[in-house]
Amino acid sequence: MKDYYYSDGLQKHGPFSLEELRAKKLTRNTMVWRSSMEKWIPAEQMPELEGTFREESAQSVDQQPNLQYERPPRTWLVESILVTVFCCLPFGIAGIVNAARVESRFNCGDISGAERSSEEAGKWTKIGFWIGIVWVVICVALMAFGVAIEQYN
Repeated sequence: MKDYYYSDGLQKHGPFSLEELRAKKLTRNTMVWRSSMEKWIPAEQMPELEGTFREESAQSVDQQPNLQYERPPRTWLVESILVTVFCCLPFGIAGIVNAARVESRFNCGDISGAERSSEEAGKWTKIGFWIGIVWVVICVALMAFGVAIEQYN
């Protein structure tokens, strides 16, 4: 019966049979779901998938875990929303879209994808911010010029 699904952080894939799902080379953190479940869970918590994960680099007990990936990269979500509202709608929306991808990719184990999304969100947010600042400066200069012309006449 085909009722298993998995998510890569951007899209949901499925339905798959259990054998097809095992062939997908999932990581322990890949989110999975089946029709009898209420919510998505990491693949390592699904008993029928035990022993089917891609092997991740083994660490000895003495080694410290890699703390670089304990938290997701910066999302830029708040900044993107503020840029959308106050500065530049199109670039702010591009920032929001990329910001929304950061945590979902990180939670699925796609660290490099999360970092790329964070960089893209930051780029579009900064571009929108500076375009908004330039627009305000131009508007203030034009108003000052108009007032000066009015005063001269």
